[in-house]
Amino acid sequence: MSRFQLIFTGVLVAFGIGGAILFAVSKNTSNQGAPATVMWGTLKAGAVSALLSDVSADYRSSLNVTYVQKDADSFESDLIAALARGAGPDMVLLPQDLILKQLDKFYVVPFSSYSERSFKSSFIQEGELYLTPEGIVGFPFSLDPLVMYWNRDIFADAGAALPPKTWAEFFTLAPQATKKDANGNITQSLAAFGEARNVAHYKDVLALLALQAGTPIVGANAQGYLSSRLADRGSSLVPGEEALSFYTEFSNPAKASYTWNRSLPQDRNAFAAGRLGLYFGYASELSSIRAANPNLNFDVAPLPQTGQKKVTFGSMTAIALLKASKNLNAAFMAAATLTSAPVQQAWVEASGYAPVRRDMLASLPGDAYKAVFYQSALTSNAWLDPNREGTDDVFWRMIENVTSGKLRVSESVRAASQEIDGLIRSANQ
Repeated sequence: MSRFQLIFTGVLVAFGIGGAILFAVSKNTSNQGAPATVMWGTLKAGAVSALLSDVSADYRSSLNVTYVQKDADSFESDLIAALARGAGPDMVLLPQDLILKQLDKFYVVPFSSYSERSFKSSFIQEGELYLTPEGIVGFPFSLDPLVMYWNRDIFADAGAALPPKTWAEFFTLAPQATKKDANGNITQSLAAFGEARNVAHYKDVLALLALQAGTPIVGANAQGYLSSRLADRGSSLVPGEEALSFYTEFSNPAKASYTWNRSLPQDRNAFAAGRLGLYFGYASELSSIRAANPNLNFDVAPLPQTGQKKVTFGSMTAIALLKASKNLNAAFMAAATLTSAPVQQAWVEASGYAPVRRDMLASLPGDAYKAVFYQSALTSNAWLDPNREGTDDVFWRMIENVTSGKLRVSESVRAASQEIDGLIRSANQ
């Protein structure tokens, strides 16, 4: 047993709760301060630093963290360079799409110290992406769920009282809410579906459709190794093909569902301008959408579903400990404090993010927008992305190959699956 595991086990015993230490952090009653630790992340420094300032006085014995905000585009390269110099942080807010690619950098907390059952009982389902056969890579800290913003005026004009709850309803609404001029040019659309270049979250929306159709996109094969599952056949259909076929349906001018093309403006700009009925964006975009057009008459709803099992998509970060940290015990205690119920409650109230803890989702808040965010958090999921920049390109090509007529849907999905397998092999080297 390593020195850290010995210390870790001792801490668990001291709290008398075995693997559930994470959920029993209490306010400080000692004058002894915690060792200083550094945490990197891409969340806004103002929000995280304000949280640390607000709670550190109550948790002096377990929390002494300096937060450093990094640019999302350079976060990964900055971390690798800092670790090479021996100057890396003690922990990071690890996005779910960097788990696989940088897994070797993080300390995996063993299940013998923190049980898998305690983790699953405490965090939402998407948090399980941070579980490995050996233990826990990170403890969920924040969640930004994908939601559906809808224009109330466009829906009223189309004779629709409510936004679609299913993709079947979505399909039916497409011709009703889409308008064209005398030359056949689209002047108003139901939604930006079918393209990549002018759809802000094309990858996440297509991934959502694939997850709902029944594929994890990346999962363990028969030999227990991770591989692409995008082209796997389900009971009767290939979920990846079903997702891509549905998504690209709406950019085909020959179809009655035609509602979007690459000549139109960016989907978020079109929504803010009142020309798009639905915008699939993140909860964190609410304030910027309001600011872009204060007169826009819009609301928020959960994402449409395909079956009884609800699946939404979320962008998650979790507190992961760096192997190279010289303060592993202090970093763990800080992670335990920051993901405890009282501190998470303070974080959710101050940041506007949705809770990652199940006990905080037992009842919905009175705020109409937050109620949707909470509902979406409980069913949020994502996938083990082996290389987010690489798969951005893979999903782009998967869409473009179909809309350009270069490949059939089945061929495009198989090609994408092979590319994802190559990215997984590279991530494991």
